[in-house]
Amino acid sequence: MKGSSISNASEVEVLPAAKPKEQNTRPAILTIGAASQQVAPAELLGVNLEMTSATNEGMLSNRLRNPKFCGPPNLQTGLAPEWQPIGNNLGSFYLQLVPGMFLSGDESQLVNNYAGNGGFLQTGIYLAANEELELEIWAKVRHHPVKIDIQLTAHPSRATAYCRESITVDTAYWKRYTTRLHCPSEDHNATFFLFVMEEGVVLFDQIHLRPVGSPHLHEGVIARMAEMQIPVMRFPGGCMSTNYHWKLGTGPVHLRPCLPDPVFKLRTGYDFGTDEYLETCHQQGIRPYITVNIGSGTPEDAAAWAKYCVDWYRKRELPLPRAYFQMGNEQYGRWESSHMNAPMFLEALQTFVPAIRENFPGAVIVGPAEPQCGGGAGAPETELRELVLKEARGLVDVLAINRYKGQWFETPEDKIVNAVESVGKIEADFLQLIEDCQRHGWENPRLALPEWNYWLHASHWDGNNFYEPDDAQHALFVSGMFHMMARMAPFIELAAFEHLIIGMGLLQNHGGRVSVTSISEIFRLYRPAFPGEVVEVEADCGELPGGFPMLDVLATRRDGRLWVFVCNRSWQEEVTFRIDGANERLLESRLFAAKDWSSPMREQSFRSGTLPPLSLARLCYESRV
Repeated sequence: MKGSSISNASEVEVLPAAKPKEQNTRPAILTIGAASQQVAPAELLGVNLEMTSATNEGMLSNRLRNPKFCGPPNLQTGLAPEWQPIGNNLGSFYLQLVPGMFLSGDESQLVNNYAGNGGFLQTGIYLAANEELELEIWAKVRHHPVKIDIQLTAHPSRATAYCRESITVDTAYWKRYTTRLHCPSEDHNATFFLFVMEEGVVLFDQIHLRPVGSPHLHEGVIARMAEMQIPVMRFPGGCMSTNYHWKLGTGPVHLRPCLPDPVFKLRTGYDFGTDEYLETCHQQGIRPYITVNIGSGTPEDAAAWAKYCVDWYRKRELPLPRAYFQMGNEQYGRWESSHMNAPMFLEALQTFVPAIRENFPGAVIVGPAEPQCGGGAGAPETELRELVLKEARGLVDVLAINRYKGQWFETPEDKIVNAVESVGKIEADFLQLIEDCQRHGWENPRLALPEWNYWLHASHWDGNNFYEPDDAQHALFVSGMFHMMARMAPFIELAAFEHLIIGMGLLQNHGGRVSVTSISEIFRLYRPAFPGEVVEVEADCGELPGGFPMLDVLATRRDGRLWVFVCNRSWQEEVTFRIDGANERLLESRLFAAKDWSSPMREQSFRSGTLPPLSLARLCYESRV
């Protein structure tokens, strides 16, 4: 793939078999029983695409960060974030981020060169060897044309430039300028320089640096998504959907803004918008799942969005999918900028849902089922679930709760047990929800988990783009969640992992270098077994502290195959096992294992019937049923 750098976690390292600290001499016996006639849907393996600024940039082929010069400016330099002034002082030129003077949305970057060479730079640029890059600049000048000089160099300040090109900005209105840059060497930390070579004033609205011939979206990211065979993808995400104005993500990309995000105090980028989302869903067979803005939007906006989506498919003569539409996000929570009490939330459902249904035939409405709306400032909590179950029949098709788990412990034993125990707590929450639904006459409720993950590290203040480590502790939680949700079929029909790319993500794109996590590989490991008819399976095995079974097992049948997943949740003990009742021919077996709780699960050779500590096996049999 031109201009892409991709690494695959499972291809990078093959580990030797782990050496157990203890040996369980009694083999575990897994007994395959009858099919349950309950189908675990593929939509349990869905993902979120939370469109914060980092996610927006992560989906694109651009190598530069903050290419549209979004503020706030550095108070000393006058430059937008991610950009630095050229030189060690500003004695010969002046920089200012100018609000309101823009093509694409909010600000433009002014350079006033009055006594020498002025300009700005960006470090940490990824270059592949012998690639051709296209530079796209939207700029204008005041009073007279001005020549600018572009360079890509190695990081040392006086290093010889890899390449250099010149452009003359010659209009006082916004104009697009392009040139090509050839990079002879690979460099993971190159520097992009833009010099204003002549006296004058130049304003820059946006600068993009992409491999020649690259599409707008990053080919590596799109390819990795395709490999995952994502069944459903929630867009534009959760909390930030309260501030997402869908119309800004349509039309020519160079006119789309990047605006302040009052939710996460970041930026909301629209270069990946509704058009790109629907196209990606169509090309990859992904079921659309849209989170409607009921915080700073209106019912009329929601209706227009639904109609726009319908028109998108009709203009292309494509069949209209049965898309999910979620009414808001966590408006029950005090952290939401559009926090509501229960009656307000119900009123929003009564107002927004008819607008969606009228404009998108067959829309599947996802609504809230959390127990309470939080109180505050003297206002008490209000009963949300009870009100929805009593009053929202016919408005809501799928009832949703969000769940993040993860408590901090110091010892490996406590860490692993917490990951296991956390799955059980979420299961208990769903069982309570089912009981509440049936008590109110919802006999066969349809349930969803729009956001879930194991949350220990991610923070908005640590500078790590909301990162969660790729380790066995998280992998065990993910595997356990798949098993739990599948066993709860047909009640749970939809889930979306938080989230696809960058923060807490399955994929990473750092300046053009795309990689996948081991958690992404686990998603791919389970995907062929879904949708699948859940098969009863009993595990006679040892126990972890707290009485949890050492092995967590799931079996499904699909398309003439019996799929058996066996997870050894012990952090120190190897387990031997045999499977009774799977009399079919074994077609394939794969094993992922970690060196310890803090290491990722990597694929390794599989000794039949033996599971090292912290491992996950998939066995595929030819099914005669």
